[in-house]
Amino acid sequence: IRAMAITRDAKYLATISDAEIQKVCIWKWTLAVETPACTLDLPKEYGFQNYLTFNPTSNKELVSNSKTQVIYYMWYEDGDILAHSAPLLTEKTFNKLVGKFSQSVFHLNLTQILSATMEGKLVVWDICRPPSSVSISSGFPHIKPCKLVHLQKDGITVLTTVDSYIVTGDIRGNIKFYDHTLSIVNWYSHFKLSCIKSLSFSKMPSTPPTEDTNYLPDFTLKGDLFVVRNFIIGTSDASVYHLTADGTKLEKLFVEPKDAICAISCHPYQPFIAIGSFCGMIKVWDYEKKKYLFSRVFEKGLGVQSLTYNPEGALLGAGFTEGTVYILDAMSLESEIPEPFKYSRTSVTLISFSHDSQYMATADVSFTVAVYVVRVRSGQRVWEYLARLRSHRKSIRSVLFGVHLDSNEPRLLSLGRDRLLIEYNLLKSYKDHLEVLDIHRTDQGNYPTCMVWYPPLWIQNLHLRPSAANDLKP
Repeated sequence: IRAMAITRDAKYLATISDAEIQKVCIWKWTLAVETPACTLDLPKEYGFQNYLTFNPTSNKELVSNSKTQVIYYMWYEDGDILAHSAPLLTEKTFNKLVGKFSQSVFHLNLTQILSATMEGKLVVWDICRPPSSVSISSGFPHIKPCKLVHLQKDGITVLTTVDSYIVTGDIRGNIKFYDHTLSIVNWYSHFKLSCIKSLSFSKMPSTPPTEDTNYLPDFTLKGDLFVVRNFIIGTSDASVYHLTADGTKLEKLFVEPKDAICAISCHPYQPFIAIGSFCGMIKVWDYEKKKYLFSRVFEKGLGVQSLTYNPEGALLGAGFTEGTVYILDAMSLESEIPEPFKYSRTSVTLISFSHDSQYMATADVSFTVAVYVVRVRSGQRVWEYLARLRSHRKSIRSVLFGVHLDSNEPRLLSLGRDRLLIEYNLLKSYKDHLEVLDIHRTDQGNYPTCMVWYPPLWIQNLHLRPSAANDLKP
């Protein structure tokens, strides 16, 4: 489903499918039926319709739009007919640039439709309805463009109505209120929000002004108090705000990742899950209570690519798209090191801690393994860079720590798409030198994708030294 709308009385639901040939359906959803009351297939030339709304005073009229086409619908319930009107609008219609459509709504006067564009303009459509006494066969309602209004400089991304106002949100984060003649009444521009994506007004009417209220004056010559319902704001950076009109108080409700989620790590013994996004956000949730706990947004340009808790669950290693590595406190996401490590030139795709949390290893897109170690300096444990090695010829699929059974010392192995399983000698490694202990070819034909320790099985055929009998199954 690409777009949907519901009537004000909640009796009917309208949907537009996400298929190549979009289908508009109206559903009598309160009845026990599995099929829509009526359907309409939209021609491809109408463009991809991505917005839909009902006439607030009628369950029979709808409007939708793509970037290039506005469609008006009339539903005849008796015959389950969904008639539509989609006049073509070009630059020649008004001899001016119109721009790409964003959203359309029914005008407050209910005889017109307004369509906002990314050029900051409004297209005004007249709705031509035949008299109710005329039969369907004599003609369906239709719309025709009558006016192009250059409302503002910035592209309009949201268009809606509330009470006696027509409301817009734009690409610069401004929210503006107009009266029915499209004269500006008030606006919010000082919040410095990102592009407005949605506006949702409270169902509760605004509180009438009294001596105790603190409504601001509007921007008309009369300077009346600007009384409007409280509303929710959604922005392009995945933030959601609540604005209280009385006193003009803006409260940030929550922030979600605005880009792809690239990393997930579960806490070793608590029901916590850390989620890292390409936009540089790490959020931690309690997955049993389904409750958000805390988050951190890193500076612009730092996209989270990998996350791993250490075995005790006290630390969280984070690798970023431009090669930076952070070691964070798992309960606060504050940095455990004065400055992040920056020894990789490319995205850090894998992170792993040793069983005793004395070592941390990373792998990056440049087929390089890097190792970090805990040292005691001035009586304090500090993390330091040890060494790195471009040990593979193709992408590294796994970096895994194990344990030497005879000494309880950590073992480090990496597995690459080059079919090489490589073990490193951590005891003989030193600053800027990562010693290789053994190299084993895993297969002649297939590409390995991951590896994990299988505790009950000790295999002897990986050509490793005898003390390394506790091997892994790739």
